[in-house]
Amino acid sequence: MQPNNAKHARPETRAALYFRQSLDIQEGIDRQRDRCLSLAKARGWAVSEEYVDNDTSASKARGANTAWARLLRDARAKKCDVVIAVDLDRLLRTIGDLVTLTDTGVKVLTVDGEIDLTTADGEFRATMLAGIARFEARRKGERQKRATAQAAAKGRRTSGRRPFGYEDDGVVIRPEEAAAVSEAFQSFLSGVPLAEIARTWNAAGFFTGQKRYSPEHRGEPSPWKHYSVRMVLTNPRYMGKRSHLGEIVAEAEWLPIVDESTWEAVNAALRNPTRLSAPKRGRYLLSGLAVCGVCNAKVHAGGNARKGVPAYRCSGAGGHFARRAQPVEEFVETVMVARLSQPDARELTQTTNQPDTERLKLEAVGLRERLDILALDFADGTLTSGQLRTATERLRSRLSAIEAELADAGRVDLLGPLVGADDVAASWAALTVPRKRAVIDALAIITLRPVGRGVRNFDPDTVGIDWRS
Repeated sequence: MQPNNAKHARPETRAALYFRQSLDIQEGIDRQRDRCLSLAKARGWAVSEEYVDNDTSASKARGANTAWARLLRDARAKKCDVVIAVDLDRLLRTIGDLVTLTDTGVKVLTVDGEIDLTTADGEFRATMLAGIARFEARRKGERQKRATAQAAAKGRRTSGRRPFGYEDDGVVIRPEEAAAVSEAFQSFLSGVPLAEIARTWNAAGFFTGQKRYSPEHRGEPSPWKHYSVRMVLTNPRYMGKRSHLGEIVAEAEWLPIVDESTWEAVNAALRNPTRLSAPKRGRYLLSGLAVCGVCNAKVHAGGNARKGVPAYRCSGAGGHFARRAQPVEEFVETVMVARLSQPDARELTQTTNQPDTERLKLEAVGLRERLDILALDFADGTLTSGQLRTATERLRSRLSAIEAELADAGRVDLLGPLVGADDVAASWAALTVPRKRAVIDALAIITLRPVGRGVRNFDPDTVGIDWRS
């Protein structure tokens, strides 16, 4: 009778292969795979799974969606017996990651030498190697920080993603994108919301330069959002300045896309606290813009009993009316086009009050420095809390007024493209709803009044249009 050797056969060793590359370079991953597969084959081990983290740093936290996190979960579930990597640096570079891997109880084999984390000797050796790797990473980071600070002080660009509006070197302007940036600054000052600018850029086929990380879209270009547009509009690089750690430190080596006064005007508007607390801009032409003729409350969208038919309603407690939006909007738009087509329409774009922007900028800098000094005096005990509050409120009030003046001084000619057009009606029809709203708000105050019960025909007298001076 033949002995049953199957009962005494050693189970096959299951090897998990881990590859990591800091930059998105597929060739580096392929080389790591070849070396690790050769080692697994030489040991006679079966490869259970491959784990790839491309464009991932081991010096930074690796999230739950990374291959590293999946490897740890599988190791705890005993789905592998040994982890193979080219060297320990590819696997980990922090003591924290080492402790986490050790707690799984898995063995670790590197192409450069075996480290058994299940033994005290192996854990000691791995700890020393991880400490050295961490030291090298910290020292390299400190050198990079010093080099970046020196380059910033000279107005030079350092490494990083390609800035929108410029070529890969960050210096040469890319005309099509630069035109979009310039238009965005003008649009924002004209009253167009950041989200609308983002939609415009997406429709034009522009992307942020970042990559998407969600599993279903991983690696795809990231579309523009309102917050990413805000990052562009607040970046001093677009007025030709070099910033470092949030401070403008030098004139940049690249050309600006917008002038300094325009950049200052946009940022003054973005810093305005009332903008953050203001109601969201309406999706309809007159929502939040027109007022009720009875109680002067804002007019909002909604209130029509017929489903799918846009309507406006009084937002006041009395709810003084609810009426169809289409005839009201058509009437208001017709009146706007007629006004902008008049011979004297050019006068709507003119102003006689031109503040000294350079003086205002210098005064704003002085006010901010005085606010810093007040904070230091309070910390030293020179000022009481009451004195600090009184002085701070006075300075901040003046600073807010200056920022408002700068914003007004930097506003582009909102109405110019309309009053100078050969066909005002066609130009108006080509505008987006946010731009139409901005023009209406600049020209007039719209008042909607109740139409009365049973009235079906539109009465122009129920829509008041009071022109601003």
